[in-house]
Amino acid sequence: MKCNLSCTYCDSGLYGGRDNTTQHPPLAQCLQTIDFMFEYVDLYMTNRPNGLKYVILNVYGGESLHHPDIVTILQAVKQCYEKYKANWHLTVTTTTNAIISPDKLASILLLIDEFTVSYHVENSTKNKKLFRNNLLTIKAAGRRQKCVVLMHPEPDFFEDCKDMIEWLTQHQIKCLPRQLDHGPEQRHFNYHQQQVVWFDKLYSSKGNHQSITVESDKTDLTSVGRACCGGRQLCADQNYKQKTFFVDNNFTDWFCSVNHFFLYIKQVNGEVFTNKDCKMNFDGNVAPIGNLSNVQSLLDQTKAWLETGTMPTIQCKKSRCLCGICAPKAPTQEEYNKIMPKYFKK
Repeated sequence: MKCNLSCTYCDSGLYGGRDNTTQHPPLAQCLQTIDFMFEYVDLYMTNRPNGLKYVILNVYGGESLHHPDIVTILQAVKQCYEKYKANWHLTVTTTTNAIISPDKLASILLLIDEFTVSYHVENSTKNKKLFRNNLLTIKAAGRRQKCVVLMHPEPDFFEDCKDMIEWLTQHQIKCLPRQLDHGPEQRHFNYHQQQVVWFDKLYSSKGNHQSITVESDKTDLTSVGRACCGGRQLCADQNYKQKTFFVDNNFTDWFCSVNHFFLYIKQVNGEVFTNKDCKMNFDGNVAPIGNLSNVQSLLDQTKAWLETGTMPTIQCKKSRCLCGICAPKAPTQEEYNKIMPKYFKK
C-alpha cells in the first residue's frame, strides 16, 4: 500500500489506493500468497477452453516496486509457475508509476513481461523527466509496455496530459488515455464540456462508439459510462462483430462472471476478493470471499463448485462498474447461462 506519490484523486487509507502508515508485507507472507494464487487460478483453468487458458498476474500497489524484496518476489513468481506452465500461459505485469531509480528498474526489468505505467500529472518536473527516461529504458529493453494517462480535468493539467500523449505517440509507446474514476461528492474531478468532447472524439476514432451525452457544463464521466482499464474493445448484446470502447457502466442486479476472470489479494490484511473495485462476493455482499489465514477452505469450496458445475453466480449490488467491466455479464440468470459456455465448459 506504500506509494511515493500523493495524487489528490487517489484516496488514502486501507481501502484507498495507498496507505503509507502501513508496513511492507513480510516476504514470507508474499511467497505464500503466490502459491495460493497459482493453485486457485489452476482450478479455474481446468474449466477453460484451450484457447482461453491465459493468466495475467498484476503486481499492484500503492507502488509495489518499492517493496524491499520485490526482486525476490518476482523471482519466486517465475519459479512457482514452473509447476503450471504446461496447463496455462502466464504473463507477469505490474501497474507502476515508474518513478523508480534506474538501478531498481534494471533489477526487475527482465522479471516482468509487460509494464502498465501510469502517468500522474500532479508530479514534479524532476519526476516527470525520470518517468520518460524509464519508459524509454523499458522500450529499449524490448519489454512490452502501455502507458495509462490519467486525464486530470484541471485545464493546465489536462493540457499537460495531452502533451504526454503526443510524446508517447512520437516514441511509439502504446497509450491509453483514461478518465478519473471518482465518487459523486468529488465534483472537482468532473470534466468540462470541451474535455468530454475530446473524450468522445478519442473513442470515436477507435471504431464503433456509444456517444457520450453532455448534460451540463461539467460532467461526471464515471456516472455516464466507462472504457476498459486495459483498452480492450467491448461487445454488447452478444454482438461479437461490433465492438466499442465506451459503454454504460451501471449493472446493478446484473449477473456477472467477475469471479471467473479476476482474483484480488489485499496482502496487507490478508483479504481475498473477486475483484479490486467491485469486491462482490457470492452472498450478494461487498465483502471478501476468504482470507489468506485460511486459504484451504476457499480452495476446497472452489474446487467442489467447479467439479460439480454448481458455482454460484455473482449478482452485482454496485451502482458503478469500474475494474471488471470487461467480465461477461447479463441482466438475467437465463441470459447469463447462455453466454457463459463460450468461456467455460461447465
